[in-house]
Amino acid sequence: MGARAIYQPLPDLPESLRRRRLDLTAVARFSVAANGMARVELTEPTSDPELNRVLLDSLRRWRFFPAMENGKPVASTLELRIPISVR
Repeated sequence: MGARAIYQPLPDLPESLRRRRLDLTAVARFSVAANGMARVELTEPTSDPELNRVLLDSLRRWRFFPAMENGKPVASTLELRIPISVR
């Protein structure tokens, strides 16, 4: 069984981003340790550097249940598409 997110806080968008119409997608890669701690990077960032910074700040707060192999937690990698829509 692969790692799965158990806490996924949404980004806290600053007013400068809320005023804009956004419909973008980023791809994040999480390296999840056997203890559930994760490191994240944007493998496909959006075209907006400010949005990427806010998104990474939020993704770093995500928490995971680790992948399991033969009943034991193991390290794994997880890639997720992150849709961003502000209207």
